[in-house]
Amino acid sequence: MNATRSLTLRLPPDLYERANRLSASRGQSLNRIFQEGFQLLDSVEREKRLFDDFSAIADANDGESDVDFAMDAQSETLGES
Repeated sequence: MNATRSLTLRLPPDLYERANRLSASRGQSLNRIFQEGFQLLDSVEREKRLFDDFSAIADANDGESDVDFAMDAQSETLGES
């Protein structure tokens, strides 16, 4: 069973209204909107870290590593597309 955690999120009024409009237009709860937003941000950050790590490997090997190939292989391994 997946346990969930709660948190309190404070937003400026304009951002809250924009989030409300987005959730209404998508037919999703505010909770789901923020979950999806975090998942997207997390995915972008993980991809950036992978790129930075592979770039560091390439730099350490005088540029002999194929960063794009390594990124694609890592994404496939992690089941990401």
